[in-house]
Amino acid sequence: MPFRPISPEVLPALEHKGLEVTVLNHHGYSMPDRGAAPKSRMLYGARDRKGERHWRSSLEEITQLIDRNFAPSPLSNHDR
Repeated sequence: MPFRPISPEVLPALEHKGLEVTVLNHHGYSMPDRGAAPKSRMLYGARDRKGERHWRSSLEEITQLIDRNFAPSPLSNHDR
C-alpha cells in the first residue's frame, strides 16, 4: 500500500509585472511502499484578475503566460 504523500514545499514567492508567483517543490501524489520514489518537480503558479490559479512547470512558462494576460498560447490546444 502506498505511503501518504509528502506535502509540497512552499518556497519564497517571486514577482513578475506586479503579480506574485508561487513556487512549489512538489514531491508527487503518493510514495510507493517499494521501488523508486517519484521525482520531485517545481511548479510555478499565479492568479489572474478573476482570481483563477494557473500552474506551469517552469518560471519561463508562467512569465510568458502573465505577459499574454493569461491567454492560451497560440500553439496550445486549450480552445480547440
